[in-house]
Amino acid sequence: MPPSRRTGASNSSTRRDPDMSLRRLPALLVPVLLLAGSPARGTANNKELEARANEMDARLATVERANRTLVPMQQQIEAARAELRTVRGQIDEARHELGLLRQQQRDLYADLDRRLLLIENGASGQPQGGGAAPSEEAIRDSDEAAVYGDAFSALKAGRYPDASRGFQLYLTKYPSGPRADNAAYWLGESYYLQKDCNSALRTFQDLLIRRPDTPKAPDALLMVGFCQYELKAFRNARATLTRVTTAYPDTEAARRAAERLARMDVEKR
Repeated sequence: MPPSRRTGASNSSTRRDPDMSLRRLPALLVPVLLLAGSPARGTANNKELEARANEMDARLATVERANRTLVPMQQQIEAARAELRTVRGQIDEARHELGLLRQQQRDLYADLDRRLLLIENGASGQPQGGGAAPSEEAIRDSDEAAVYGDAFSALKAGRYPDASRGFQLYLTKYPSGPRADNAAYWLGESYYLQKDCNSALRTFQDLLIRRPDTPKAPDALLMVGFCQYELKAFRNARATLTRVTTAYPDTEAARRAAERLARMDVEKR
């Protein structure tokens, strides 16, 4: 009988062991499942990081393309502004020429009235000196207009060295001529367009010193600021451009000075 009980006990123990193993199986599987799931999450995270990196690369490429586009655009804007200055100069010249024509017309009428008065008084209509002086004056006026016109035509055609020489010739022959201020201003512009900012700066400053009340003063002072900017004298350029906005408000020169100041703010200059 005892052996039979031992056998029964042994069988009972054998039956309990499988049950315990089955109960413990889920607990043993948890770490395994966790380990199996970790690479999947890691792969997902890597894919997210790679996607973000690709997105940043795309954004940087867009910025680089935009920068490459902005450089020629800025050059085109500067060229357009230079052309606009020339066109405005043409308008100024047309107005100036109209003023001269009107003055010549008034002088002609005055001379005609004088001659009629002499005839009515029985005097000779022939002026003193046999008419030589009026002829010389006419020749001088014609030459003055031709020298200036040739220089300005060269400027409009983009022949800036020829324009510089022409305006210098005018100022040498007619330093007090009716177009002297304009000649000095456009001489400075012709230097500036040749990237000779030192010569341009001296020319504009000399005009402002000689004729501070010239109608060209706002534009000349603006160009002083532009020359200083190109010469990297940024502090002086800022002071000059600020002076343009305060001394000549509500002018085209003031508007352009404000634009350049805003650009300098962006450039932190």
